[in-house]
Amino acid sequence: MTANALNLPDAKDLNVLDIEPKAELQSCNRLLQDFPALQRFYEYNGYILLRQVLDPRSVEEARDAMLAIAARHGLVRPGDPTGTWTGTAAPPIHEESPEYRGISRRMFDNAQNLAVMAKVLGEPASMIPNVQYRLYPPNGPVTIVHQDGFYSPGIHDYKPVWVTLTPCQREVGGLMVAVGQNMRGYFHNLAKPTPFPVPEGVIDPSSWATTDYMPGDVLLVHPYSPHASRPNRSKHLRVTFDTRVQSARKPSAMGATVMSVTPDSITVEADGLGVRTYRVSENTFIRVLDPGIREPFARFAQITKPGMRLLVVIDGDRAVMLRKAAEA
Repeated sequence: MTANALNLPDAKDLNVLDIEPKAELQSCNRLLQDFPALQRFYEYNGYILLRQVLDPRSVEEARDAMLAIAARHGLVRPGDPTGTWTGTAAPPIHEESPEYRGISRRMFDNAQNLAVMAKVLGEPASMIPNVQYRLYPPNGPVTIVHQDGFYSPGIHDYKPVWVTLTPCQREVGGLMVAVGQNMRGYFHNLAKPTPFPVPEGVIDPSSWATTDYMPGDVLLVHPYSPHASRPNRSKHLRVTFDTRVQSARKPSAMGATVMSVTPDSITVEADGLGVRTYRVSENTFIRVLDPGIREPFARFAQITKPGMRLLVVIDGDRAVMLRKAAEA
């Protein structure tokens, strides 16, 4: 597999609304007790779909917490567990809003849920402190076709995790995955400005697959797998979040608070590790102001301030990525 992206200045961008997934994602529950077989499926197909494996009470608690936020913004009626949209055209709630803090962490602190993640990794698991929460109303936003690994370099042996907290049938706008396309490198077009959209014609259109998701399901998407959300054409909010899981024994990503910077280093108070200093260079993926925008290395020392909360991804003593934190 090559990690090279594309450079096609004249290519037309792929429109997610033009994609019609014809195939059905397969359940991998039968492989959950056989890690080598599960990993082979993951590497070959680019995803793992597990049905009804999360603790139901933990899912309900996370659902109620997210719907309480939606109710405060007028998107649903208080106490409605179905997430039925009120029709209120409220401003979108930022997917990394502090209002959500703790919802994902409480859910994955659950012993049953952590045990599932350990089976997925084949070793003890820990959650990466990077979560995007989504309360998408009907006819609301859709995520573009993208590959998570393109935006998150250096996170070794991690798996992106997507869960729905309310029923997410096709019409609600669940995720679709280009199955098997993870073995072809990155499709993002470096000739276009951020977010470097995927061009038309480079992904096999017959590879796209989706399914109807239910609370308790987990979808893990390979970092190289092209994927996107479907439009929400229902009467309900799409209540989901996505995070990442990594090895607990050799984590490469951590939450940290900036203590000081020099032109080529950063010193942080790393959660659970104490004070650490890492080298920063032209190769460091710097997104400390906006998680969606890479900043030039020349601006690093100017824009990175003590007290900032960052997701720090390391390789030895080198910072591979510095990203504005999205606390769990």
